[in-house]
Amino acid sequence: MKINGVELQDLDIYDLEVAEKFDKELHTVSEVGANLVGLSTPEVIRVQCTAIFKFFNEIFGEGTDKKIFGYKVNLVTCLKALDEFITQVRDQKEQIEEISNKYSPNRATRRNKK
Repeated sequence: MKINGVELQDLDIYDLEVAEKFDKELHTVSEVGANLVGLSTPEVIRVQCTAIFKFFNEIFGEGTDKKIFGYKVNLVTCLKALDEFITQVRDQKEQIEEISNKYSPNRATRRNKK
């Protein structure tokens, strides 16, 4: 898995532990993003980037934020990295849906009608 040009370990979103951690951390990042009203621009940057750094550290291990972002705190870079990660997770979900759809009851019913 590549995030912000940095190669990280592949992540199996269908591993139960990973899926639970992913859901929990993504929810945390979403909550932070929803509570930014009234903050100054520097505060918004600090709060959102810190949440995203924590997200990557929780998912991939401590220090991952430094691998991905170095020591720079840039909101655009953080949001793009999070988007890259979510896009790659979505791709995994689409792959499993393709496999699942092959064996769905609706497909079996359609085949029997032919």
